Amino acid sequence: MNMDQFANSKFVEKLTVFGGKIGANKYIQAISSGMMMLIPVVIIGSFAGLFLGIKVEAWQTFLASTKLNTILTLVVNATTNMLGLYFTYGIARSFAESEKLRSKIVPIFAVISYLALLPMATLEDGTSYLSYNYLGTKGVVVGMLVAIVTVLVYGWVERRNWVIKMPSGTPDYVSQSFAALIPGAIQILVIVLVNLIIGLTNYPSIFDLIYSLLQLPVTALVGGSLVPNTIVQMLTQLSWGLGVHPGYISSLMGPILMTLNVENQAAFATGSDLPNIITLSFSYIMTVATLYPAIATSILLVAKSQRLRGIGKVSIVPAIFGISEPLIFGLPIVFNPIIWIPWMITPVINFIIGYLLTSIGLVARTSGVLVFNMPLIITGILNGHYSIALLEIALFLLDIAIFAPFILVMDKKYRREEGTL
Repeated sequence: MNMDQFANSKFVEKLTVFGGKIGANKYIQAISSGMMMLIPVVIIGSFAGLFLGIKVEAWQTFLASTKLNTILTLVVNATTNMLGLYFTYGIARSFAESEKLRSKIVPIFAVISYLALLPMATLEDGTSYLSYNYLGTKGVVVGMLVAIVTVLVYGWVERRNWVIKMPSGTPDYVSQSFAALIPGAIQILVIVLVNLIIGLTNYPSIFDLIYSLLQLPVTALVGGSLVPNTIVQMLTQLSWGLGVHPGYISSLMGPILMTLNVENQAAFATGSDLPNIITLSFSYIMTVATLYPAIATSILLVAKSQRLRGIGKVSIVPAIFGISEPLIFGLPIVFNPIIWIPWMITPVINFIIGYLLTSIGLVARTSGVLVFNMPLIITGILNGHYSIALLEIALFLLDIAIFAPFILVMDKKYRREEGTL
C-alpha cells in the first residue's frame, strides 16, 4: 500500500471521525474553551508566583523591605488560588453560550452553587470562613461538574417555559431578571439536595469526596505518570503525521496538565517543594519548545536542495515561537514516511530524558509559568531555574542530531528531482 492509498484508508478515515467526535463533544468543548478563557488570569498568577518564589536572599530582602511580597501574595491568592471558582464561571459561561440560553446570569448561578458546596472552616473563637483549600486547583473537577450541571438544569427548566413572564412593554433587562428566578431557584435547590446527600456520607463535602475518589487518582495516574504521558505524546505525533489535528487529545489532557501546572505555581510562590514533575509547562518545554526549532535548524544545517532550504528559512522563526504548521505541511510531515520515524520518537525521547533527569534532581521542576509561544532557554528560565534552560539546549542539539540523517535522505531525493545531484 502506497502513502496515497494509506491516506484514503479506512483507518485514517475512522481516526479522523473519532477525533472529530471527541473535539466536537459539547462538554469537552465547554471545559476547554472555558479554561482557555482564564489563561490571562493563569499567566498573571504564574508570574506573581515566580517573582514571589525566587530563592535569592537579596531579592527576598527587597520584596520584604518594599512590602512587594505582601502585594504579590495577594495577587497569587486572587488568581492561582481561586482558579477552581474562576474555571467554574468560565466553563458555565462557555457551555451556556453553546446551549444558547437566553439569560446571561447562568454562570453566576454556577459560582453561587460552587460557593454553596464549599466546606466551612472554623477558628478557635467559633468564627467560620471559606478557606482557599478548595477554591484553587483542588476544586477544579467539582467546578467542571457544577458548571455543566448548572447549565443543564437551567436549560431544562427554561425549555419547559417555567419562567416568570412580565407584561409586554417591560424592559428586556427586567424581564430577563425575573425570567431567571425560577430556573435559578431550582438549580440552588439541586445544590441543597446534593449537600444533604453528601451529609449522609463520611466526607465533609463533595469537594473532599471528588478529590479523594476521582481527581487525585486520575491526576496521579494520567497526569503525573511517565508512561501515560509518553503514550499520549506518541498519539499526538501520530495524529499530526496522519493529517488529523490532535485537538481531541489536548482537549482531554489540557485540564489535567493545567491543574498540575497551577499546583506547582502555588507551591513555588510559597517556597514549598514543587509537587509535580509533569505539568503543562514541562510538556511544552520537552516537546514544542525544543522539537520545532530543532527540525528547522536541522534543515538549514544539512539540506542543500532549494526546496528544503526554502522550507527551513520560512519555518525557522515560527518554529522558535512554537508554531508548527509551516513544518507539518511544508516539509511535509503529513504522510511522509521518511520523516515519521524521528517525528514519532524524538518528543518521546525528550519527555523521558526530561522526566528522568528531573526525578533524580539534576534538573529543577517547572514552576508552572505558562510559556506558550516563547523561545527555548527563555521558557526554562521563566520556569524558575537555569538547569531547565540547559536541558532545553541539550535536547535541542540532540533533536538536531536525530533529525539530520532523515533530512539528508529527503534532501538527496529532492536534489535528484532538481537535477543538482
